[in-house]
Amino acid sequence: MTALLGSRGTGQAGPPTWWASLVVRSAALPLPSEDHWRYRQEFLAELYGMTPAEQRRHATGVLSRVWTLRVALTEPARLLSKEATMTKPWLCRIGRHRWQRLRNPEGGWYRECRRCQMQQDLEDTPMVFPSP
Repeated sequence: MTALLGSRGTGQAGPPTWWASLVVRSAALPLPSEDHWRYRQEFLAELYGMTPAEQRRHATGVLSRVWTLRVALTEPARLLSKEATMTKPWLCRIGRHRWQRLRNPEGGWYRECRRCQMQQDLEDTPMVFPSP
């Protein structure tokens, strides 16, 4: 309870100063609208119990990293592509596919991996048969 009742200007912990509160509220403005309110409240809550010097360091840190957070919130597809790569079978990742030969609707032939469904056109790639 004493942390909340600390006096400003004496270096004691307490509620956020007006300038630290203003900085972290402003830092949340560039975030997407669906995340704006939540991050604003989180940034403000983190200021409680800090000394004014700690609030200054925290507020400048939040302000300097808000664009990185915006990119992370608006581009989740980049992370999904990495996850999709990791779900690919290990042998397919190193190029050891299990091919099956199929015919497309136009009458041409192609190969498709049975594990990862990667496709390869047979007209462009010469067929290599293993030696006996």
